[in-house]
Amino acid sequence: MSDTPQDTTRPTHDGYVNGAGVRLHYIEWGQQTDKTPLLLLHGLASAARIWDLVAPTLARDRRVVALDQRGHGQSEKPDHGYDFATMSADDIAAVDALGLGERFAVAGHSWGANVALELAAAHPDRVAALILVDGGFGMLRQRPGATWEQISVQLAPPNFAGTPRETFLGWIHAEMPDARPEVDDIELNIVELRPDDTVGPRLSRENHLKILRAMWDEEPDQIFSKIVAPTCYILAEPANPTQDDAFLAAKRAGVAQAHTLMSHAPRVEVVWMANSIHDIPLQRPDELAASMAQFLAEVE
Repeated sequence: MSDTPQDTTRPTHDGYVNGAGVRLHYIEWGQQTDKTPLLLLHGLASAARIWDLVAPTLARDRRVVALDQRGHGQSEKPDHGYDFATMSADDIAAVDALGLGERFAVAGHSWGANVALELAAAHPDRVAALILVDGGFGMLRQRPGATWEQISVQLAPPNFAGTPRETFLGWIHAEMPDARPEVDDIELNIVELRPDDTVGPRLSRENHLKILRAMWDEEPDQIFSKIVAPTCYILAEPANPTQDDAFLAAKRAGVAQAHTLMSHAPRVEVVWMANSIHDIPLQRPDELAASMAQFLAEVE
């Protein structure tokens, strides 16, 4: 092996791989070492590039791969296969096609954390460690008084197609005023930048709702009881949480329930990241990468 230090700041590969009957786009950093390779999964209506600022740090001592899940980013966008079983099959097919090995770690952000959970439950012999970044807790049907009809309206995707690029970036700057300059390029690649300098979603409304329905149908008892991998939750805590912050309260309750249901797992750790928004990989990439790296080092 060469003694020349590898530049992990740039991807080593950016290409396509076959999932479960669908062509998936992936980005890869680092190279195969004796450390467990890591699969990164993005959230709903996001894309692999949300990990751009996190992956290079993690790739210093291991191989790291981020996928555009079906319907997202540069991956194919069929009108079917948005259930968790198919998503998990996509992931395993991609892992095997890319030669990540029999055992790998997986990290998911937001809805991607739910996909990671389902993957670990379906393939407990393959997933060596599980990192859930502000997701994978409090399933939708557990919300007090919730019905599918309400959820399908409340969580339907916003209609931002045709928004001028500068207006869209203004929203990002307002939410993350101290974000790195690279975030603009990342966000413009997560959405579709159109020839008229407007943006639109890459994930269709119909497929977005299919994913929400799959989340609604999740059964937490069945999922968590099958998790045997060491697990780490890394959760955003807003700068000024209030007692009536329903999402934060649901998050705390959901994580507490998950911790109880996974008491059989060898390790379940919860890390609260203060002064953070939901998109931790963009707002706090260095801190997130450090927490992920520390957890992986400890469980390895």
